[in-house]
Amino acid sequence: MQFVTDSFYTPPLISSAPLPWQGVRVEQYHLEAGRLAAQQHEHHLLLLYQVAQPHLVRRRDGSHMSETVYHTGDLGLFPGGEYSTAIDWTTSSDNIYLTLEAPYLRRVASQDTTLRQAVLHKRMKFDDPFLRQLSRQLLASAASRHALGRLYVESLTTTLCHHLLAHHATTQGRSAEQPRLSSAALARIDAYLEAHAAQPVTLEGLAELANLSMFHFARLFKQATGLPPYQYVLRWKIERAKHLLRRDNLAVADLSDELGFASPISFAAAFKRLVGCTPQQFQRR
Repeated sequence: MQFVTDSFYTPPLISSAPLPWQGVRVEQYHLEAGRLAAQQHEHHLLLLYQVAQPHLVRRRDGSHMSETVYHTGDLGLFPGGEYSTAIDWTTSSDNIYLTLEAPYLRRVASQDTTLRQAVLHKRMKFDDPFLRQLSRQLLASAASRHALGRLYVESLTTTLCHHLLAHHATTQGRSAEQPRLSSAALARIDAYLEAHAAQPVTLEGLAELANLSMFHFARLFKQATGLPPYQYVLRWKIERAKHLLRRDNLAVADLSDELGFASPISFAAAFKRLVGCTPQQFQRR
């Protein structure tokens, strides 16, 4: 079995499975009280509990039984592998199931020059506000289109991998010398955005301009600019939109297409969030 959720008896409320995401699947299920048999799953599972009342989970392994009580916001991390315990739970839930594909995480570890080996920890119950936020952001992206679409999801997924490796894994072979993203690479990225403003932007494409793997690039880019790649590109596009609105009497739909946004609605929402007014209001001013 690849995904734990393959064994569920009900369809998901929200799922990224139909979307062209790489390396990660996020789903939300409403489950009544029930039971799952012992199982083996290939990929890593990050489980964010969302329950209306204390959620008792019992795990049975032969004659041994353990109990854990979960509340909304608690997390569980279950690396891919074989689990000999059957589990049952006593209340309903609307949990978020974030599955990280094992080969994808291995690529992150292998292409990051500061790591030689990494093994995820198994954690039945723990707290990590950053992982909570990432899980909910990915679920929201599966439910509705983000202004920058694939670039935004790739950035979240890469951030997720690096956070898990840094805080929830045993790692070896960290290098003392940290490389930097050159000013020439940043200049190439700005020139690319200028020449291809209407084209979809991907993390892989930006990393190629810097001659780096996309996993290594994402961290170095934030170190160099203070922003994740998707935020940098979004701010660049909004500044370009402000310039065009000052110069031309463009319709919002035309401007959205010219700058490669997912839709005029997502463009207008991103513009208002960063500028404080709608494109039309900015144009009138």
